[in-house]
Amino acid sequence: MKLFKIFGALFLLLLLLLFLIKNNDLVTVNLIFQEYTDVNVSIVMLGALAVGILIGYGVALTSILAAKAEIRSLRLKNRTITEELNNLRNVAIDEGIYDTEDGDA
Repeated sequence: MKLFKIFGALFLLLLLLLFLIKNNDLVTVNLIFQEYTDVNVSIVMLGALAVGILIGYGVALTSILAAKAEIRSLRLKNRTITEELNNLRNVAIDEGIYDTEDGDA
C-alpha cells in the first residue's frame, strides 16, 4: 500500500511539473502592500500551493492537538470516576462484613 502512495505522489508531482512548464507567461502580481511585475505564472501557482499547504497543515495540527488534549482530559475523568465507583463498591461490601448479627450496634 505504501508503494502505491509513493507512486501516486510521484505521478502527481510529474503532472504538476508538466503543467508548470507549459505555463511560463509573465504576469503582474499585486499584493496589498507591494506589486511585483514580470513574474512567471508557475512561480505564482507554486507559491499559492505552498501557502495553502502550510495553512492546511496548521489547521490540521491545531485540530489534532485539541482532540488529543480532549482525549487526555476524558481519560483522566474516566479514571477518577472508575476509582470512585470502585471505592463505593468496596464501601458497601465492607459495611456488610462488619455488621453484627444480633442487631446490636
